[in-house]
Amino acid sequence: MARIVQFQTNFSVGELDPLLRARTDLQQYQNALETAENVTIQPQGGAKRRAGLKFIYDFGSSFTQFKMIPFEYSVNDSYLLVVVVGRIYVFKGGVLQTNINGSGNDYITVSAITSSVINELNYIQAVDTLILVHEDLQPQRLLRNSDTSWTVGDLPLTFIPKYAYLLDTHEPTFTITPSAIEGNITITASSVTTDTGTAQAGGADTITLKNATSFTSDDQPNGMFIEITGGTGSGQTRHVEDYVASTKVLTVYPDWDTAPDATSQYEIKAFKESAVGEYLNVVNGFGRVRYVEYVSDTVMKGYVEIPFFDTSAIIAGNWESEHGYEDVWSDARGWPRSAAFHEGRLYFGGSASRPNTIWGSKVIDYFNFDVGTGLDDESVEATINTNQLNVITHLNPGPDLQIFTTAGEFVVSQLGNEPVTPTNFLVKPQSRIGSRPGVPIEDLKGSTIFVQRQGKSLMSFQFADTTSSYGTNNLSVFSSHLLKAPIDMSVRRATSTDETDRLFLVNGDDGSMTVYSILQEQNVVAPSSFTTDGEFLAIANEIAETYTIVKRTKQPYATASITVTDATNIANGETIVLTDNAGVSVTFTATTSTPANSLEFQVGGALTNDEVADNLAAAIDSVAAFDAPNPAANVVAITRAVFGGDNLGITSSDNVRLTKADFTVSADVNYYLEQFDEDLTLDSVVTGGAASTVALNHLEGKTVQIIRDGVVEPTQAVPFSPFAITLGTAASTSFQVGLNYDVTMVTMPAEPKLPQGTIQGVKKRIVQVDAVVANTQNLTINSKLVPFRTFGVGVLGDPVAEFTGTKTVHGLLGFSGTGQITISQTVPLKMTLLGLEYKMSIGN
Repeated sequence: MARIVQFQTNFSVGELDPLLRARTDLQQYQNALETAENVTIQPQGGAKRRAGLKFIYDFGSSFTQFKMIPFEYSVNDSYLLVVVVGRIYVFKGGVLQTNINGSGNDYITVSAITSSVINELNYIQAVDTLILVHEDLQPQRLLRNSDTSWTVGDLPLTFIPKYAYLLDTHEPTFTITPSAIEGNITITASSVTTDTGTAQAGGADTITLKNATSFTSDDQPNGMFIEITGGTGSGQTRHVEDYVASTKVLTVYPDWDTAPDATSQYEIKAFKESAVGEYLNVVNGFGRVRYVEYVSDTVMKGYVEIPFFDTSAIIAGNWESEHGYEDVWSDARGWPRSAAFHEGRLYFGGSASRPNTIWGSKVIDYFNFDVGTGLDDESVEATINTNQLNVITHLNPGPDLQIFTTAGEFVVSQLGNEPVTPTNFLVKPQSRIGSRPGVPIEDLKGSTIFVQRQGKSLMSFQFADTTSSYGTNNLSVFSSHLLKAPIDMSVRRATSTDETDRLFLVNGDDGSMTVYSILQEQNVVAPSSFTTDGEFLAIANEIAETYTIVKRTKQPYATASITVTDATNIANGETIVLTDNAGVSVTFTATTSTPANSLEFQVGGALTNDEVADNLAAAIDSVAAFDAPNPAANVVAITRAVFGGDNLGITSSDNVRLTKADFTVSADVNYYLEQFDEDLTLDSVVTGGAASTVALNHLEGKTVQIIRDGVVEPTQAVPFSPFAITLGTAASTSFQVGLNYDVTMVTMPAEPKLPQGTIQGVKKRIVQVDAVVANTQNLTINSKLVPFRTFGVGVLGDPVAEFTGTKTVHGLLGFSGTGQITISQTVPLKMTLLGLEYKMSIGN
């Protein structure tokens, strides 16, 4: 039987995909872990117990969807915005800002945010302005005025691009004359037949002109514009689509908002302001103009897209009007899905109706998307057309504007320092991975991190000097098993040499969190898994602080009720019998006289239903096993004071006048905002200084761990109201009380490189482990507790001293086929493991 010595010097690969179990030839295998739960990998290669979670705020159970947004206004003013249905909560330094806008509310009301938009809500922020976008949400602008003063409303777009969703053409019956053959010109109409008057009638998309109308033949006014100038429907302008001379009925497009009637006055002209954005085409192909400005009913300014042959008049029949253009964004057509500020423009990417189109505003005129005459500072637009549908999911303002879609990655390429203009606005494909809608993208040291469309890979998108193009790198190639339908992502950038950049991924499948410790310059990408007593739902980093939304289930209590319906006719001696968790029954008796003891309640006489309910509640509440607060009406709500559903029981001898509702048990699910804190070793923690009791309303019924003045006290269950625990010994300097979480590290199956080859299938036994630790207070190796406390006078009441050095464990028994080491903890104290040297016995 041979013995060998192995030394795992670091854990810089993190948790390795089980599918790589046989790849002992990989260099990464030697520095990996089979399991890395609730630890983070340090830049030096060690593994440390993850930071605990400080309880910040209880959102209750009403809201189940959350989007967290960091908002950095200045060096001294940064916020965390928590978006829920209809509201935005503002936190600064982990403290909820109250009385927002003097309203008395602790939130900003945003009625436009519904449950259908939160999961894929995108945002962009610049200085004091946050813009929220979603294809079903008119873009919202949130302005920061002060910590507690915020203004929210629809983004004030001054010009929305046009698009011909229903393209149509007509050949108007008048002559036009261009002022020049190219550039910015004017178009003048002549030989125009117009009409004004009072309508005879109207319909959803029609109007009957006056009897003496100027139009005497079918289709004569087609392609012109009709405006209701007075009466019913006043102020509406529409295209003339069709005209029947015999009936005087004119059809319009689009339908009227308000149908005209016999009171409506109208006028029909060659041009109206709504012609802006439409086109004029010469039939022979020489001449195409986009109208850019209304001058008068007979004159329009335009921009020539195809030059005219000359400036001669063009008679009716030789040209056509092209219309059907409407606002590209609207409630009917959808709103932008993504947004970014880049080089002086506001960009929007994708919408419900135009999912693969990107728009850029005018330069330094962020809410104006007018293409104008194509000058360098006017708006830009491009549509991504490939052999796949490219639904734009995100925009990223990197060195180049990066466009992420469901089918691939694109950039708006720029040569040197050349700015983006309408003439050079080109979108070029770079890779074909596709990104996952609803999961944010993150910029990390020049790389853009995104989750692949199906949620199976974590990708890095970055520029390569060797190819002068962008490419992708799979960051999760060794850890794809840890990606379980990701729903949120955030990056915390390192603030010291003791930290790595840290990327947090929230998994939708099981509520766990996958955390990557990244040190790009050393090619370190080390994943681990975070779990808690509950489910992680969202993640965000406000500069150096990391916040998460956690769904936690409170212990269930049994509740019942009694409704008093006929107080004056409740007979003396009627009873209510309640059974507590231990199976002990308590009888409460009605009496028409003064109660002789606390288990009797007065009825009859002139007492009302509400008053009898008050009396019954007082009697029930006097028994420690039950809680029955004074009711506001005639219904007594009863809660058993011990959680659980054992021995349910409630009876009423008069179920007509004292109507019972049986005990039911239901778990109470709440949603909490919590903050990662390196000084804590528990979750959902309440901390403080000197104290003897600790209120834990958010953890009612839970079994909590207590660390008082650095000393671990026995666990306690948080009792029913007032939901507080009493410390075994009063804290003199500090305490933290919260939920414990399991820390587990398992090494890869041992596969030393021996001259005789592999030892697969050979029995192995770890006989000795030398664990190199730093600032550690508790550790177990293969279930054997490592001693850290040194005995002496008075040490048992003091905290365990932090130890740095080597701890040796002997006497580890048992052969196995893998020869693995399991690291865990028995109490929630500090632990940093730097490396493991172990002696292994190999034999048959």
